[in-house]
Amino acid sequence: MNTLMIGLLSRRRGWTVLVGLLILAALAPVLLVGSLLGVIAQQTEAGCANPGTVEQPAGATVNEGLFALPLRLQPGRWYEVGATEYGGPSDPTAGDYGSIPNPGQSFLPAHPDSFAELSLLTHNPANSGTFSFSDANALGGLPYLSGLRVAHDGHQALLLKRDIGYGQGPGQLIPNGQPYRLDVWWQAAQVLAITKTPVQIQLTPNTGAAATLQSLPEPSTPNETGTGCPTGNGDVPLALAAGSEAKILPDGLAAAGEEAPIPVKRMVTAGNQLHQASYLYGGGHGTPLAQLQSAYDCSSAVSYVLHAGGVFGNYAQDSTELEHYGLPGPGRFISIYANPAHAFMYVAGLRFDTVEAPAYDSGPNSGKPGPKWRVSPTVPDWAAWTVRHPPGL
Repeated sequence: MNTLMIGLLSRRRGWTVLVGLLILAALAPVLLVGSLLGVIAQQTEAGCANPGTVEQPAGATVNEGLFALPLRLQPGRWYEVGATEYGGPSDPTAGDYGSIPNPGQSFLPAHPDSFAELSLLTHNPANSGTFSFSDANALGGLPYLSGLRVAHDGHQALLLKRDIGYGQGPGQLIPNGQPYRLDVWWQAAQVLAITKTPVQIQLTPNTGAAATLQSLPEPSTPNETGTGCPTGNGDVPLALAAGSEAKILPDGLAAAGEEAPIPVKRMVTAGNQLHQASYLYGGGHGTPLAQLQSAYDCSSAVSYVLHAGGVFGNYAQDSTELEHYGLPGPGRFISIYANPAHAFMYVAGLRFDTVEAPAYDSGPNSGKPGPKWRVSPTVPDWAAWTVRHPPGL
């Protein structure tokens, strides 16, 4: 392990070894604003997906050198453990990089949905420069990119393991006797109101490299204001705009028209849910559309939005198949544009597309890859399109 990695692993409150990291400082504010939306987009209110029964880990003999037993999580079960916050302005020595060896995943301000598994060793090996992956054993040594649902204070978020660290050490327990088992990156911690806090956690199903990020709750019936469970915009219900057309917001998300039909509002919510998804050719195909993925291509993103509105099947279609979807021509609220190479859609007048070129997007998402809301004065004309729409919309 190189010196830089040892320095990164030595941080945590009460056991911190000073680390000097000043990397990409000029880009951090930009990435902070954009990435925080990923955390918010993955939250649900407890009323939409309750943690349910919390299981307390069974007691047993603690091995020598440990101050508590590792907790081996069973998928689908909830556990109450301690969580702490790290990183950010109040913890500058933590640095910005996690220990995950994948360079595309290690810059934590770009991945605010991150947590570190902590250690149960009675001493901090990082003080002598020997901290390793196996030393972070509080959750049984979860693989990198393992997903945890974390619930606290009426909110939930899905977090991925991208880091390891030592933690609070012996004698630091929550009221049920459990130690602090995870450190939550500060951007996610602030949204979940975590500082040094008991939380409820659940291991998400492992489908390979955290491909399935979240199983969405069933759509709920909106109330008279048009807002139901806030499945795409954190603990703030879907924003509404006057009239029936969708409007793009300064942060790149969309507000639904107050007078738009319920399926259209659900589609706007679904588009917002994909705001932080990456572009990947073939991404989102072959898995149920009810499961949010980490990456989509053009046609699977369109399929996901249509599915959320209740006007599509359970699996994504490619762009050639979308040429035959629904009925011919543009719809009143929903129009799909497809050819053998690409597909995008309009939802209540706002384009949803993976093409980020400034020539076809003058809005806040211009130049940002992935499925997002786009702004252009006319329908992109760089190719010929077959136009389709769902019946009734």
